[in-house]
Amino acid sequence: MPKILVVDDEPDILNLLKSVLEAYRFAVETATNGAEAVERARVAVPDGIFMDLRMPVMDGFEALEVLRREFPDLTIVMLTASKTRDIIQQARARGANECILKPFEPEELREVLRTSFGWTG
Repeated sequence: MPKILVVDDEPDILNLLKSVLEAYRFAVETATNGAEAVERARVAVPDGIFMDLRMPVMDGFEALEVLRREFPDLTIVMLTASKTRDIIQQARARGANECILKPFEPEELREVLRTSFGWTG
């Protein structure tokens, strides 16, 4: 069972993603900021990460930089409530495999799971 780390400071988003991913048969761990995400990855490297961009302590871009340096092949999907689509290009340019704008549609999440994680649902 693939292990996904979900990182977001909003409990509703964290719980929603955890529930959906578990229903899709992923093992899910959670973290509430980038620093916690980096520590969890160092303890047990997940198969992938879904991570918010704006969080306290260490934001998503800072965590992405550290994670890319330490785990270059790790699949990292950024999440953002930003209203500008250029954030997607920024996230990819900084090393994210994918970037999803919140709120996202279920089909959008399934497509990212297929393309980024080889999920066949």
